[in-house]
Amino acid sequence: ARPALIEPQFRASLRLAPEDASLHYAFADFLHESGRSAEAVAVLAEALRLRPAFVLGHNLMAIALSELGDTAAALAHLHQALALDPGEAAAWANLGMLSKTENQFDAAITAYDTALALCPDDPRIRVNRVVALLRAGRWAEAWTDYEWRLKLPGYPSPPSPLLPALSTLPTLAGRTVLAVHENGFGDTLQFARYLPLLATRGARVVVMVPTALRRVIRSVAGVDAVLDPGDELPDFDFVCPFCSLPRAFETTPDSVPAAVPYLHADPALVADWARHLPEGGLRVGLVWAGQARSWLPGFATLDARRSVALATLAPLATVPDVVFVSLQKGPAAAQAHAPPHGMVLFDPMQEAEDFADTAAIIANLDLVVSVDTAVVHLAGGLGKPVFMLDRYDNCWRWLSAREDSPWYPGLRIFRQGRIGDWQQVVQ
Repeated sequence: ARPALIEPQFRASLRLAPEDASLHYAFADFLHESGRSAEAVAVLAEALRLRPAFVLGHNLMAIALSELGDTAAALAHLHQALALDPGEAAAWANLGMLSKTENQFDAAITAYDTALALCPDDPRIRVNRVVALLRAGRWAEAWTDYEWRLKLPGYPSPPSPLLPALSTLPTLAGRTVLAVHENGFGDTLQFARYLPLLATRGARVVVMVPTALRRVIRSVAGVDAVLDPGDELPDFDFVCPFCSLPRAFETTPDSVPAAVPYLHADPALVADWARHLPEGGLRVGLVWAGQARSWLPGFATLDARRSVALATLAPLATVPDVVFVSLQKGPAAAQAHAPPHGMVLFDPMQEAEDFADTAAIIANLDLVVSVDTAVVHLAGGLGKPVFMLDRYDNCWRWLSAREDSPWYPGLRIFRQGRIGDWQQVVQ
């Protein structure tokens, strides 16, 4: 359904039934899913005025308030929901989520354990518990349950059999492993580092990725063939979604494969792009927004928290002798046509066909400055220095309370000190 048609229906219904708390809740849920948390809070306030003991209302209010940075009020609503119904698994799970956001990992795991005792087969709760373990650096405890993501509604289900932990296989000689792309370009670019390691164990490595990734993935050592998702599946012994590769290798923060670079730009493309890029000064690539992935529930809200407007990066233009190059794709790329005052921004991306072109552009730069997007993984995998602007409730792969990363030696992380505050990060 189209949101532009849904909202007028809700408002018309509320005019007919202004005392219906459930209707207010449904409208607030729609607003929240649309990334409009502040409006959702206002509608929920009315729902809770009409029905103070509305457990689901308190639960959703906590989520919306946490996204607006009001942790104390969010916790108050969660505790109210749990006081009303201690058997509400969703409230315990959200308490785990909020505790994880605040780096209170023991409290988060305890809350998730309570939620799972109530709903042991809920894949979303299991995956969220895994994310808390991963962000806490407790990767060895997390990988097995990470496969529960494959049971999430709408998640692409790979064929079987899945590649087991490699400690259970003495060799992969004579075996074909099919590595398949899941959802994010960044995930595939990050975990492509494992493909050469499969080959060194004797495997024939076949990779299935979207067209945008095909050329750059061909640059990875040990890859025997690269297929499009629509191609006929070859004979294989094991399949491994890219996000399952760390689990297969039983990776911990101390055992991340350090072979960087493992991605490589095509020398011919590098030379071609060199003729089209500006000369002089420190050449810095900029990425300010991610991909909303509207087909994934709740992802648009996450993308709004990790992305910024190009105007937010205006203070960078005060640094002397810097030439800025846009690496931005998608709808946000239009902002490059009107950069903030004082910023000279060269935009080659309309001519970039895929990640191989972007890699060749990056190879001509000195530094990449980006929010948490696939370009961080592309530049990091190429061995290029990267400054990453990271949201407060950061992705698990960047761990917690550190400026560096075991994944990319050339990465420096600039973290938000509070939700939504990019000014301090940019300064």
